[in-house]
Amino acid sequence: MLTSYTTYDRVVVAGGSIAGLLAAAALAPVAREVVVLDRDPLPDPAPGTPPGGPRPGTPQAGQVHGLLASGRLAIQELLPGFTEELVSAGAVCRGDIGTTGRWWIGGGLLADGAVGAAGIAVSRRLVEETIRRRVRALPRVEIRDHVEVVGLVNDPAGDRVTGLRVRDRRGGGATVELGADLVVDATGRPSRGSRWLAELGRDEPPLERVRVGIRYATTHVARREGDLGGRYVSVSAATPEVPRVGVAIAQEDDTWVVAVCGYTEDPPPVDPDGFRQYASGVVAPDLAELLADRELLHPVLTYRFPDCRRRRFDRVRLPLGFVPIGDTIASFDPTFGQGMSVAALEALLLGREAGTGMVALRERYPRAAMAIADRAWTVVTGADLLIPGVEGTPPPGHRLVSRYVARVQRTARHDSVVAAALMRVTNLLDAPTALMRPAILGRVVRPNRASARRRAAGPALTPAA
Repeated sequence: MLTSYTTYDRVVVAGGSIAGLLAAAALAPVAREVVVLDRDPLPDPAPGTPPGGPRPGTPQAGQVHGLLASGRLAIQELLPGFTEELVSAGAVCRGDIGTTGRWWIGGGLLADGAVGAAGIAVSRRLVEETIRRRVRALPRVEIRDHVEVVGLVNDPAGDRVTGLRVRDRRGGGATVELGADLVVDATGRPSRGSRWLAELGRDEPPLERVRVGIRYATTHVARREGDLGGRYVSVSAATPEVPRVGVAIAQEDDTWVVAVCGYTEDPPPVDPDGFRQYASGVVAPDLAELLADRELLHPVLTYRFPDCRRRRFDRVRLPLGFVPIGDTIASFDPTFGQGMSVAALEALLLGREAGTGMVALRERYPRAAMAIADRAWTVVTGADLLIPGVEGTPPPGHRLVSRYVARVQRTARHDSVVAAALMRVTNLLDAPTALMRPAILGRVVRPNRASARRRAAGPALTPAA
């Protein structure tokens, strides 16, 4: 018999990524046992020791990463004390995210506008290893590495997943079945979950792509007192006229992680002089300032991100006992820094819905998880599709919406209320539709109405002498 607080005997999470670990944290209260499987060896540093090297499944770990305000708050809810642990390890958390960074969006610097949530500057490795250490310590949670998932197991009726087929990658172990009441696919961008479903005779979710061809180049430089006027982050977003991204984020080891990104046919160079010159070509002058008189602390690291992907699990009927999460559902242009936060928000959702029972989980979770992913997808691809060379199908009304967003961005350079609203949307605290609220719409449209009236009135007449 299941206890009063338990819904599932065993939950198995395929993938020990941030998404998988947070799914385990969310599901631990409603399961007798949660098993997290990862095909790679996972680091397990002792508390208080520096993060180790990146695990093999995260080739992008050395690149710049952002944890949005929404993501930090979601993880804090799943793992109380998470923010304090990061800060004690050296992460920078200096107040409201709308007033402690420099945000160059749409070709200009946004005005300071308080969004009501603190930002944090931290490396991806510290985030992941802190989460993994906390999840390992949870009752009823076990993390197993070197285990590869090769398929799903279903019941004779074919409508319920009852486990997985797994293989120990050490020593060529045989494939065995691992039973589960609930399987969570957190294997990320390369997920084979669609194929596993097809092998059970289920429909594969439609796959949508926007080909961005992003190339990253990242290094670190020393951080000094007074850099960037005391701000802890600078983000220079790409525009159609300047299709380059520049990012500098304070790190826990008194350094700046500095990254530049180019689209399609504009890859950043890896030699120090070329890197500096490329960085001087982004919209913001901040990166050039940080790089001008400092040595690069290590060779420039590169990473390529070919496309944004969205698997429409909400458009197929999933079997009972199977749910996706994180990059398995959608992966975004990483220059927007939304991946970890979307995974955290989906994990919170999964924990809430899983407690309502298997049938309700199947009916509600895929659509609700897609709604979370769609907030990020709308922001990211809406901007990406304006960049020359990016390939994808614009959604209906894209041109009209883009013109309005450009007005929002211009207004946000001098209007703190609009700047705060824009920052809340980019941090996934509010849906993009929040920018259409009357209070914001009026502030955005008002200057344009005034300009139209001036044009209609014609040039001012000068009295004759």
